[in-house]
Amino acid sequence: MATPIHQAVNPSSQANLLSRWASEIDNARAKYGFTDVRGEVFKAATAAGDGLLPVHRLYRPGSNDFVWIANQAEIANAVAVYGYVDHGVNFYAAAAPATCAQPVFRLQKGAMHRHATTEAERDALVAAGWRYELVSFYAARGTSTPVVETKFSIAMIPDTQNEAQVLYPGSTARRLNDWRIQMRNQWLVTQREPLKLAFVGHTGDLVNWGENEVPEAPQYAEHQYKVASAGMGVLGTAGIPYSIALGNHDTKAVCAGGSACPNQSAHDNVRLSPLFNQYFAGKFTALAGQMTAGELQNHYSLFEAGGLKWLALVVEFMPRQEAVNWAREVIAAHPQHNVIVMTHAFIDGSGNVITGNDGYGDKSPAHLWDTALKMYANVQFVFSGHTGTQARRTLAGTNQNRVEAFNQTFHDNTAAPVRIVEIDTAAGSGSSYVVRPALYQNNATVMVEQPAREYEVTFDGMAFVR
Repeated sequence: MATPIHQAVNPSSQANLLSRWASEIDNARAKYGFTDVRGEVFKAATAAGDGLLPVHRLYRPGSNDFVWIANQAEIANAVAVYGYVDHGVNFYAAAAPATCAQPVFRLQKGAMHRHATTEAERDALVAAGWRYELVSFYAARGTSTPVVETKFSIAMIPDTQNEAQVLYPGSTARRLNDWRIQMRNQWLVTQREPLKLAFVGHTGDLVNWGENEVPEAPQYAEHQYKVASAGMGVLGTAGIPYSIALGNHDTKAVCAGGSACPNQSAHDNVRLSPLFNQYFAGKFTALAGQMTAGELQNHYSLFEAGGLKWLALVVEFMPRQEAVNWAREVIAAHPQHNVIVMTHAFIDGSGNVITGNDGYGDKSPAHLWDTALKMYANVQFVFSGHTGTQARRTLAGTNQNRVEAFNQTFHDNTAAPVRIVEIDTAAGSGSSYVVRPALYQNNATVMVEQPAREYEVTFDGMAFVR
């Protein structure tokens, strides 16, 4: 057994790939999201021999799961019962332990499988919720130390309400050829590898009054959500996990013109977002939990990046107490995850934590911070929009941890701004800046070849949990 077998993991789907070919690993990283490259994890044989078993690679299209199986009866069952496709013999490995061989463990979580080559890795996966199944086979020890990339980035998209409107009779709103939402995300896809982009968030006001289109133009019903969902779908098609925090404009509370609906309860209507739930159901591929089934105002996603575990927590605009309680419970239940909070309103354009509820909701952002966020050492970032242009504030948690809060609102009529946050988990530091990769000008949306960095800041002293 002398042929190196390389491994890579997709942090979003949790799929793992074992391959004899480094080129296949490189292609999977560049095109399919297998960005957690582990290097040469063991050695196997490419031809049959005494004491060796043929190990087949199987793939399940529905879940994009890969698994390696040597037992012929199990292979047949996986194909017949669970819909796996047998890719044939991938390599040959030992059936029994030997002084020159190590066990390769197989684990399962939901519809996904993972292969681990050390007891420490196996135990860490079990602690993270994976179920240990068996020793798949035995292989010669690899020579490479798995590569753990400690630098990565996330992107935060500000209020895009002015990008989602449609030009209907008598309005001065969005033109039909204004595709800034889509082109911003196309730029993020092209920058995925240079930025090591692991996750994209949106801090709310995706649309302007998409839940209440104007009665005088019924032909444009749901148009804002069609524009927005198609634009955000660029990320989903590329396999980049994303999530959206709902703003007041993404609910029944806001009517045509952009103000609270007259003669209606903004307090009640701000919790109603049927079209948002309809258009984005099933689109958040890293989704791990919701406060209320079928509703996305409060949800969280899980992903891995920089060698660490991350939880992106979305909390509703000016939250109800039950949402504050839910957020606290989610954070407490994930002490080994670094938490990114996304909520439409948190700090204002001057960097101050907002103390009022803006006439729409229940509790203030200050209440959310004081009763659900600041007491947890694993809360690292809070992102918001709603008011002002942009701001940054460093907050102190009760465990002496630093929490970086960023506002990005902009309400831009011509450009497509997006905040990039670069993180170095090894150094406990990072940077943030805003770029504008698309412009609407001369009745068309155009890409900016090399968008300039604006509002650039650095931060350090972060205590990431491991």
